[in-house]
Amino acid sequence: MSVIPKNNFISNNCINRVRPTMLRDVKTEALLVFCRTALERYFTKIDEVKYVTTVGTNEDTNYVYETLRGLLVNLQDSVVNVDYFIDLVGLANKNPLFKKLAKSEEALINYYDAMAKVMQEHYAETPAYLPEFLVICVLENWICGEEHSIVLYPFLQDIDFLELMSKFEENRKYFENKDKCTVREIHKLSDKITHSLQEYKYKVNKKRVSKTRNRSKRQ
Repeated sequence: MSVIPKNNFISNNCINRVRPTMLRDVKTEALLVFCRTALERYFTKIDEVKYVTTVGTNEDTNYVYETLRGLLVNLQDSVVNVDYFIDLVGLANKNPLFKKLAKSEEALINYYDAMAKVMQEHYAETPAYLPEFLVICVLENWICGEEHSIVLYPFLQDIDFLELMSKFEENRKYFENKDKCTVREIHKLSDKITHSLQEYKYKVNKKRVSKTRNRSKRQ
């Protein structure tokens, strides 16, 4: 029996990872990978430069960013990030056993890539803005709008995404960029992202026949 070799980055990227078995739940996992990656990069960046975030009053600001930091902790515990994909693909090119693992992650990677493509096209000529609000919007769209199950991720049930969104909505003027309503733009982008994930069809290679089945037919 082949055993996937140990690798510190892969094993430590998400110690208590939740692994869905149904493709529809893998889509939700992909969305959470997207959210974990976005929040990680956002908080790492603002912490490095010691940027002071604000959304309306101090009370609203604390509520929004404490909730998002708590969400990130839970995401880091239950889903991988995009660095896991990058590391895994690199290892798969060198080791056939990691290639087998990469194959098992193919649907998840493809779903993530569908969303990443929308992001790349949208921000082809401009820097990303308000990634924390984008995370809130895509989660609200997916969980409340599309009514996808989050039973595998119960911590999401404790977050009022509509309430979080309202804090940005109430302070639209503050987030205007060159007379452009960034809050409205993020809403539209989140719709495109969740729609791309919803519509993406991962095709399992049904023509592939296992070596075990081939041997049994020859016996």
